[in-house]
Amino acid sequence: MDILVATSAALLAATPAPSADSAPLEIAAPPVETDAFRALDILSVLDLDFKLGAWTFHGYLQYDGAAYDQAPEGPPEADFRRGGVHRGDPLRAQNLSDGSYLRRARLGWEGTQGEHIAYRAMFELGGEDDPIESRIAEVWASYNRAPYTIQTGAYAAPTNMEGATSSDSTLFLERATAADLARSVGGGDGRIGVTVKRTNATSMAALSLTGPLLKDAEDYLPRAAIVGRYTRAMAWRKDYLLHFGVNGTYVLVPGHKTPEGQPKSFPIRFLNTPEIDVDDTPLIDTGDIDARHTTVLGAEFAAQHKNLYLQAEGFWFGVQRHGAVSGDPNFTGFYVQGSWILTGERRRFDRSRRAFAFPKPDAPLGKGGLGAWELGFRYSVMDLNYRAGVPGEVADPGGVRGGRQEILGAALLWYPRPRVRLMLNYLHVRVDRLNPAGLADPDPFGPPPSTPPIGVQIGQTLDIMAVRVRYSF
Repeated sequence: MDILVATSAALLAATPAPSADSAPLEIAAPPVETDAFRALDILSVLDLDFKLGAWTFHGYLQYDGAAYDQAPEGPPEADFRRGGVHRGDPLRAQNLSDGSYLRRARLGWEGTQGEHIAYRAMFELGGEDDPIESRIAEVWASYNRAPYTIQTGAYAAPTNMEGATSSDSTLFLERATAADLARSVGGGDGRIGVTVKRTNATSMAALSLTGPLLKDAEDYLPRAAIVGRYTRAMAWRKDYLLHFGVNGTYVLVPGHKTPEGQPKSFPIRFLNTPEIDVDDTPLIDTGDIDARHTTVLGAEFAAQHKNLYLQAEGFWFGVQRHGAVSGDPNFTGFYVQGSWILTGERRRFDRSRRAFAFPKPDAPLGKGGLGAWELGFRYSVMDLNYRAGVPGEVADPGGVRGGRQEILGAALLWYPRPRVRLMLNYLHVRVDRLNPAGLADPDPFGPPPSTPPIGVQIGQTLDIMAVRVRYSF
């Protein structure tokens, strides 16, 4: 769900131009420490920078683990909990798998050509389905002449505040559901596109035309969209920062597929895991909605006072149906999150992305301190129901029973060194969802008993404990 967001072209433009004799590999070592923690100086290797001429190398390793606390699994005739429709094991939602895996590993480089051109390429290794397959994560070039930047290639277009937050800096392991779904409609990881952006000290405006993903994608992902974002940030009083913004996406060309023996359809689909991807079973899922266009509108707010931080976004999703099915579905979602940094540091505000970045510890481990410690919370709601009807009956004509998901989360983050982060998340998840089976799709989870009775509750309440270890350079 997350991507290493492209570094600001304005910052890249400040990188010195290459010279003819700049080929040797440079490793900039940190100064030698002589304090009481001298025995921990070996940790300084984590702070190394890697350069080859005009190229600066970047990368990260991210390892996740999770344990799911659910009610005991029962027979499908009595235990009606289900996940995504027409997806693999229909009963997997009853017994989500504990475990750990390499969530993502990336390696690449960036550089400049002259004063105005910058570029970046990142390659990815990892994921639960293909842990050893490598692929291109992002590749782009940009032209910067302040205050304007033009960027093209495959990258994450500016969509919303949570979407613009680097995976180095997210407060929880995964982005809030509503923001992640809004990001995926026209943006997201490795989407081909072109962006024009204007940035100054107080505001940012970006307009993007995006296409398909660089790598193979699901049939329901959009093929072309217009994405826009506008924000303003201001220092309200001393040590105060306020951020306001709006964003939107309009899908010009939805996904397309041609089921065997049927005419081509143009689906859009919203589905998501409960904000932890160790088990990738979605618990809310609209199924395919045949669409002409899709619209997403969002509003952003954030505030910071010293080591306290608050952020919130709300989204409205509208789908214009294709064909004669009655009603155009619409869905809503929002989240509120914040943190308190116990050791006194503050989250840095990245003006190029218009998003908050992780705090740098004032006293890193091995340099006289124990790093930075941060406590966080989040309340997240995503409602994928539209004219869902009542329990025990089929949905209203044209209705969608995607489910309503509420998540209350707490986070503890430790930054022992500027490039190392350890995270502990607790999530309390509640999913309210009626069985979507009906006349148009009588067996969305397979033949009975895999598909339970009409209109029964197929949601659930569960708790999740999750951890992440991350190193980046």
